Parts: sequence; structure tokens; C-alpha cells
Amino acid sequence: MPQNLNRVATMFDKEILKSAHGLNDILSSVADSTVVPENPAASGRYVLEAGTVMIWTGAAFDSKVVPDVAETALPAVIAGVLATTIEFFIGQGVTASAVTDEPVALLHHGCHFDVTQLVFYSGNIANVQAALYTCKFT
Repeated sequence: MPQNLNRVATMFDKEILKSAHGLNDILSSVADSTVVPENPAASGRYVLEAGTVMIWTGAAFDSKVVPDVAETALPAVIAGVLATTIEFFIGQGVTASAVTDEPVALLHHGCHFDVTQLVFYSGNIANVQAALYTCKFT
């Protein structure tokens, strides 16, 4: 048994919806692992939390999605909100590439979001709400 071992588990379990509306129209896409920030910082883990605002990297519906870290995306490139937490298995010895990309589900139509649980939202509220105009944000 290893001695002097210290591990800390960080769980990302949260409810981003206030109601179940919009769950019949979920987009399926692929998250680009090369731009996923280390989360929690300096932990060696690469996690996108449920509720992360995601944007298209190219033409909508025909490209990968990435988190809107800068919170400056225009409505035309906002794809939706990440439905579940995704962990990317990259880090020591594993370089981020197309092989480490992960499939994701995006909520984008008719949902009622809890804004306190959304990630990369507060700096770009107007554009996110314009892009997801059928959704409610409270």
C-alpha cells in the first residue's frame, strides 16, 4: 500500500435545468479536446462541466464545439449548453488530439436554465440569450 498518498476527489454534479422542457431536442456533437481548460486549475484534470456554453469551431452543425472561454461569442456561433459533465482523459503522456475528443450532448431549444449553474455565461448574457431564443434563463 502506498505511503504518503494524498488524493482529493472533485465532483461536478449539478442541476442546470429548472424544468424538463427542451429535452426532446438535443444536439449531438464532438468537443475538441485541444482547447479544453484544465479544471480544476493545476489539477491535471480536463473537465467540461454541465452548463458550459459551447460554440461551433466552424460552420454550424458541421464542426466540433469548444467552450466559450472568452465569453465573447456572437449568436451565430453559439451551439448550445453542455447537457452533462465530460472528462477528457488527457494529460501526462496523453496529448490532446482528435483521438481524445469526446461526444457531447447540447441543450439548445425550449430549455429553462438555472443561470447560477451556467459556465462562461455571465460575460455574454445577451448573445447567449439571442442565440438560444427559445430557452428561458432565470
